Amino acid sequence: MNHENKDNRNIFQKKPWVIALAVFASILWGSAFPVLKITYEQMSMAGDDFYSKILIAGIRFTLAGLLLLGYAFATMKEKAKLRSFRDFKKVLMLGLVQTSLNYFFFYTGLANTTASKGSIIASLSNFLIIILAHFIYKNDRLNSNKILGILFGIIGVAIVNIDSGLDASFSLTGEGFMFFSVATGVASSFMVKSYARSIHPMLLSTYQLIFGGIVMLLISLGGEYSTLTMTPLAGGLLLYSALLSAVAFTLWYTLLKYNKPGEITMFRFLIPVSGAFLSAIFLGEQITIQVAISLVSIVIGIILVNRDPNIGKKKSR
Repeated sequence: MNHENKDNRNIFQKKPWVIALAVFASILWGSAFPVLKITYEQMSMAGDDFYSKILIAGIRFTLAGLLLLGYAFATMKEKAKLRSFRDFKKVLMLGLVQTSLNYFFFYTGLANTTASKGSIIASLSNFLIIILAHFIYKNDRLNSNKILGILFGIIGVAIVNIDSGLDASFSLTGEGFMFFSVATGVASSFMVKSYARSIHPMLLSTYQLIFGGIVMLLISLGGEYSTLTMTPLAGGLLLYSALLSAVAFTLWYTLLKYNKPGEITMFRFLIPVSGAFLSAIFLGEQITIQVAISLVSIVIGIILVNRDPNIGKKKSR
């Protein structure tokens, strides 16, 4: 019976595929770092231009949702429509939390703190999801492997930022908003796990991106964009960033539906490291020894978190 059940599992439940897809999604999100940096440069955007970043994020996420919506209607036909007002409220709430609030706090906080502190604070969401999953899901308990894995993941993120201006300063609109971003990120992960029981992950991703993106576009109306320019390269990269969001969010939502949040979330520690590697490739930034050590540390953490704690016991028997 067990073998039959295993054979009937889809690719989002089979460990090799889960690992490959989770790594792929994390690399896609990591590629956003150099892509957005080049996009901002091409558009002559100032580093502290908050409203322009919100505008680009709004365009990116709304476009990603519309691309997914077209694909959903082409492949799912009538099933691409939300079935009830309750489902509509769920995806609207997810869009506000996952996209609008999360990125609003992230961009605002990052503009008022150092990139290194922002990266480390943002990685705390992964830590909190794994911890909270222990109390929410009976089959996702903490064990010694997970605790060690979390430590290796946090150490990895800290190492990659070790020479980037860390200090103990704190401001509400800087580090404070980064912590708010963490809170919305954690909340959205558990919302996805719950909502995906009744709503297809692709539809969750589609509609939350559209709703969240539209809210960000409304926020961006407070800006002034006379100095912005749009080059062909910037337009192409903006389209790519929309595609990566569409694919990464849909993959991640589907993985969350079929897997334990406490295990799958560990792969998100790869995002800042893959961003560093891709920045080295496309921006000519140097890959330091810290980045290499960080990658090793995070990979060890992923292996520990996803390792069956009963393997040692089985061997001893």
